[in-house]
Amino acid sequence: MRLFNFTAENCKNCNKCVRECPVKAIRFKNNKAEIDEEKCIACGQCFVTCPKHARNMENEVDVVSKMLASDRRVVACIDSAYLGSFKEPGQYVTALRKLGFDSVQEIAAGSERITEDYINYIKENAGNQKYFISSTCTATYLFIQKYHPQLVKYLIPVVTPMLALGMAIKAEDPNAYTVYVGPCLSKKYETFPKVDSAPINSLITCQEIIRMFRRKFIDLNSLEISVPDRVAKSTGSSYSIAGDVWPNITEILEENGYDSLRVNGLDNVKNLFESMEKEELGNCYIGISACVESCINGPFIPKESLSLFCRRQKITKFAAEHGWGIESEPIDWNGVDLRTSFKPISVPRHQAPPEKIQEILRKMGRKTRADEYDCGACGFTTCREKAQAVFEGMAEEEMCWPNLRKKAERKGDTIFLNSRNIIIFIDKEHKIQQINPVAEHYFKVTNDDVQGKHVTELGLPDDDYTYCFAIKKDIMNKKMHLDQQGIVVMQNIIYIEGDELFISMQDITEEEQRKEELAKLKMHTVDIAQNVIEKQMRVAQEIASLLGETTAETKVALNKLKDVVLKEGE
Repeated sequence: MRLFNFTAENCKNCNKCVRECPVKAIRFKNNKAEIDEEKCIACGQCFVTCPKHARNMENEVDVVSKMLASDRRVVACIDSAYLGSFKEPGQYVTALRKLGFDSVQEIAAGSERITEDYINYIKENAGNQKYFISSTCTATYLFIQKYHPQLVKYLIPVVTPMLALGMAIKAEDPNAYTVYVGPCLSKKYETFPKVDSAPINSLITCQEIIRMFRRKFIDLNSLEISVPDRVAKSTGSSYSIAGDVWPNITEILEENGYDSLRVNGLDNVKNLFESMEKEELGNCYIGISACVESCINGPFIPKESLSLFCRRQKITKFAAEHGWGIESEPIDWNGVDLRTSFKPISVPRHQAPPEKIQEILRKMGRKTRADEYDCGACGFTTCREKAQAVFEGMAEEEMCWPNLRKKAERKGDTIFLNSRNIIIFIDKEHKIQQINPVAEHYFKVTNDDVQGKHVTELGLPDDDYTYCFAIKKDIMNKKMHLDQQGIVVMQNIIYIEGDELFISMQDITEEEQRKEELAKLKMHTVDIAQNVIEKQMRVAQEIASLLGETTAETKVALNKLKDVVLKEGE
């Protein structure tokens, strides 16, 4: 089941997704990231953090569009985050109807029944279990099932509000096609299996629905305000806000000696689970959200939305003012069983033997404990954690930026020290930072002698360097005579971000000398050719002159002979 992944051609191997992934479910293969769905908890943090938008998710837009164009009743189940995400939520509801949805219903309406089931479960089990964990966040219960299986027993065995609403809709109309529309990625898991009888048939993100509006030329700002067909009470409207615990749950908890906690953001959640596993935490009910500030900060909140805390303030105010202020269409829960069960999900894990970890560390350039920087640049907390990931095929040895930098520096030093060209680094004040051995040879100085001195100390004109700093562009292939050194060089000036110049000079003196010799040879050849031409012309003229005299004499002799012959014939 491939629900989402990265687009390989867009992945730039920056490791940012690995750094953000709380469970390290990103595998690197051939320097490209891919999601291991067996390990993934679908929190969406890798999608949010990817700087090159290499993310790729199973797209159901076409399927939903076909359904909207059909005769089938299509119901939009909308997350309460929309109340803060759009300037005027009522226009968003109208836009959904214009798009073709036959009914628009708030998922928060299902949360009210969920609250009742929570209360009943807490009443029945208070005193028999230490913790009660809300199971409304899909990423959270996947996190527990896969990575903290000993906490599964604390999950309240009730479906999420989204599934509850979907089940109620299907109980009313088995032929209805239900579509979740919201900012969550993890709920993608709850749309499977893909069968008509499933509570939720498809998932469309807020960003995708905005694109669907644009395709149909639906302008939110020009629409009238309308109210969803089914809305939550004011207490349910704010269920997508971090820190919210329904008052009626709080009363039951206090009666039974339980605290209530609301924890959001997976870093905090991880710390919480560690405390729970050690049983350091006292008796409590815990509402957990994978996203920081809960659903109002989901990975697919529209980009055009207000800032996070503006969204929070807006929803809080909306709930405080009693929501839409109308009586919602009631939900018939008869025959709808919202109970569920949670079981641990096995995640493949192969622990590397210590000697294998050491072997991988050595290949990463970590020969001693002191070499283990634990910098986290690769995305893993420690070098040993990274080595374990390499062993499991989740990472590559080359994913070590300090090691790559060292290699690059060594290669750079090798090139710098062994280059046959003159190399000079100068700063924006034209002061010499470093010169290589070839430059030392030509300028008869040492690097220590000239470091920090103005480049003109080497007898170099600095006009080109001033110009290069001004335009912040390279100047390439400029010939220059260094009279003091008696050489001719081809100079390349490369601008480095941060206002530094890399100057490379290739000695082309011999080449220039050969050019001069060739030019002289050409002129000498031209002179010889001209002399030959002139001599040939003189010879030709002399020959022509002699031929002319001979021809005249012959003519006179022949005329005399002709006269004699004619006289003899008389």
